[in-house]
Amino acid sequence: MDNVGKKIYEYIKKRYILGLLLLFPLAVTYFVVSFAFNSLDSILQPVFRWIFGNNIPGASFITLFVLVFLVGALSSNRIVKSSLKVFEIIVGKLPLINGVYTTSKQVSTAFSGGGKKGGFSQVVAIEYPKDNNWTIGFLTNVINFDGEEHGFVYMPSTPVPNTGWLSIVPTNKIKHLNISAEKAMRIIVAGGLGAGDSLSSVKE
Repeated sequence: MDNVGKKIYEYIKKRYILGLLLLFPLAVTYFVVSFAFNSLDSILQPVFRWIFGNNIPGASFITLFVLVFLVGALSSNRIVKSSLKVFEIIVGKLPLINGVYTTSKQVSTAFSGGGKKGGFSQVVAIEYPKDNNWTIGFLTNVINFDGEEHGFVYMPSTPVPNTGWLSIVPTNKIKHLNISAEKAMRIIVAGGLGAGDSLSSVKE
C-alpha cells in the first residue's frame, strides 16, 4: 500500500511540476502585457476623455498596435534611423538604463537574426550531453577560444524553450541543419513531433 501511495504521490508531483512549467511562460507573458497595457491605458484614457468626452475601451490596445507597426514600418527610414542612433547615444551615457537597454537590444537582435554572426537564425546540432547523442540548438556567436574557433550554442529546453543551456563548442564539431529557425523551435517545443521523416546537415 505504501508503494502505491508513493507512486501516486510521485505521479501527482511530476504532473504538477509539468503544469507549472507550461503555465509559467504564459503567466509571465500575461503580466507583462497587462502591465504594458494598463500603463498605456492610464496615460491615454485621459486624452481620449478630453477629446471624445468619455473612455474608449480597447483604444489603448489599438494605439499600441499601431505605434509598434509604425515603428517597424519606418525603421528603414533614414531620419528614423538617425533619430534612433542619437537616442542610443544618449541612453548609452545613462548608467542604469544603459545596461537594461543594451541587453534588451542584444536579445532582440539575436532573435531577429540581425546579428553579424547569426543571432538565433542558424540552426545547428551538437553532440550533447555525450557522444552520438545530438541536441538541436542555435549558433549565436563565434569566438576565438584558446587559439581555436568556437561557437556559442544555445539549446532550448523542451517543452518550455525560454530556458535552456549554453555551450562553447569547437566549430568543427557543430553541424548546421538544413531547417529554418521557426521549424526548429516547433520541433523543440513539440518534443520531436513535426520533424518529418529525416533531418539533414548542410555540407560545407
